[in-house]
Amino acid sequence: MPFVSKTVEVDADAASILAIVADFESYPQWNQEIKGLWVLARYDDGRPSQLRLDAAYEAIEDTLIQAVYYPGPNQIQTVMQQGNLFKKQEQLFSVVEMGATSLLTVDMDVEPALPVPAPMVKKLVDNVLDYLAENLKRRAEELSGGQA
Repeated sequence: MPFVSKTVEVDADAASILAIVADFESYPQWNQEIKGLWVLARYDDGRPSQLRLDAAYEAIEDTLIQAVYYPGPNQIQTVMQQGNLFKKQEQLFSVVEMGATSLLTVDMDVEPALPVPAPMVKKLVDNVLDYLAENLKRRAEELSGGQA
């Protein structure tokens, strides 16, 4: 259904940004919608391969099981395997380094489990994506000593 993409310029290098994205268990520290996040399985190299995510989206709570993939050297993807609010939820985090700054792009593709008009879903997903990208940017800049 809706595919939404958000790109922000971050005053941090690509490796720092990707390290924050890959540190799933720390998400509740910088994303108030995430109530808990646990790594359920890891690849042989130690990187997470499956997550449990407890989230609250306004008054709606959900528990998601997500697979984690690393499709490119500067990309991390999560794909929902189980959840109540969505039939499909995929996120792709991509980072392109541009000297002193980096471009972070977060793509989200969702299909709600309930019949909701597409414009409403797109607006909600757009708001969630804006919130996620801005919080990730703020976290990266705080940790790198850049502007917040």
